[in-house]
Amino acid sequence: MKQKGYLLSILIFSLLILLSCEKIYDPIEIRGRVVDLETSQPISNATVTITSPADLSEQTFSNEAGEFIFSEVAVDSVIDITFQAIREGFSSEQITVLAAPERLLVVPELKLRNLQTDDDNGTTPGTGNGGGAAAIQLLDIRSTTLNIAETGGGTSSAFTFVVLDSTDAPLSAANAVDVEFRITEGPGGGESISPATVRTNEQGTVTSSIFAGNSAGNLKIEAKIERPEHGITIRSTPIALTIHGGFPNLDHFTIAVNASSPVNVPRYLAGLRVPIDVILGDKFSNPVKPETPVYFNTDGGVIQGSGLTDADGEVQVDLLVANPQPPAGIATVRAHTFDENDNELSKITNVIFSGPPSTEFTSLSPMNFNFNPGQTRNYTLTLTDDNGNILPAGTSISLDSDDDIEFSRDSFEVPSSYFTGSNRTQFTFRVTAGEEFSGNAEIEVTIEAPGLAPLIIVYN
Repeated sequence: MKQKGYLLSILIFSLLILLSCEKIYDPIEIRGRVVDLETSQPISNATVTITSPADLSEQTFSNEAGEFIFSEVAVDSVIDITFQAIREGFSSEQITVLAAPERLLVVPELKLRNLQTDDDNGTTPGTGNGGGAAAIQLLDIRSTTLNIAETGGGTSSAFTFVVLDSTDAPLSAANAVDVEFRITEGPGGGESISPATVRTNEQGTVTSSIFAGNSAGNLKIEAKIERPEHGITIRSTPIALTIHGGFPNLDHFTIAVNASSPVNVPRYLAGLRVPIDVILGDKFSNPVKPETPVYFNTDGGVIQGSGLTDADGEVQVDLLVANPQPPAGIATVRAHTFDENDNELSKITNVIFSGPPSTEFTSLSPMNFNFNPGQTRNYTLTLTDDNGNILPAGTSISLDSDDDIEFSRDSFEVPSSYFTGSNRTQFTFRVTAGEEFSGNAEIEVTIEAPGLAPLIIVYN
């Protein structure tokens, strides 16, 4: 019995050690702002609540500037956090945002509709006395952005329409009608509305919900009332929504130097900016949800540390040419983010920090410049930097001679390329002597790299 107790103590002690080794993250700060949907003016004293996940449930209020803060929120993995803003006299608003450990989270503006404005326009509930339905208007919608199914976050949104009679007052209970809802435009990923038909209540309103499918894209829904006794169909103005993608997926993760920039840049031009693009998709090949964070680092130069994806799943940061110089002149830029299970995903790309041209790393072959009249000879000009890499893109090379010889081609330009070889670091041309020329010819090679004075090398 003593031995069993001893072994149990060891197991408990070992478990405590393992638990103590788990990484503990500092709480994050969350900031945001509540504003009027129509005027963009700040809304004070709005109640802002973290509604999901449940273990982070917390409540605060907006100040006179409409700003709110959650100062210490325990986020230990990449998760979706859903916020809801409510104030008397306004519609409610809900938004879901991706949060990461130890990163300040700035919530997009929560925009509330002033319902008092609707009352002033004669839409006070329960006063309908103008007969049957004449019009239908959107009264409230929880959110105009959804996330695709199976990716977490808000995958549905409730909406409310009000049916008006001929006096622009809400329809009375005595004149109640059925309102049908349908999707008029969508990505075709299994989106749905439930319930699809709702009867107006005593306030003349109907409420239903739109549910996202597994495809991202734009979505439009419409409310419709049929009045066959009068031979008319009443339709609402279509509501436009957006379905965003899910979490990043490694198979849909791309990083590259932006097409507007060369990949071989002059390392001697400190502060030169090289735009780096990342494109992120989810497991369904849709762009990830907007404002998904992507983090960057590099072993050459200085890079902006992070960025947020846009509606197309793209994010761009700048790599600045600076110290430290990368190993062998080739900088490795790494981007990383997290998938739905908090696993780190990363991809890399390279940027060549090219050195200036020099006589030491420039050669012309063959080194034979003696010509007979009319003789032709092929030459190869080889140029690299001190690391054996390609020179900076845009470097120009020109050939000239005071002698009676002709060049098959007298100018070249270094392209944007990672590689060495033909038309990158090696340029071939043909020289033909004049019919009356005999002897040694002089070939002048001028190399002009971006931001530098021309380098002139004479071969004879």
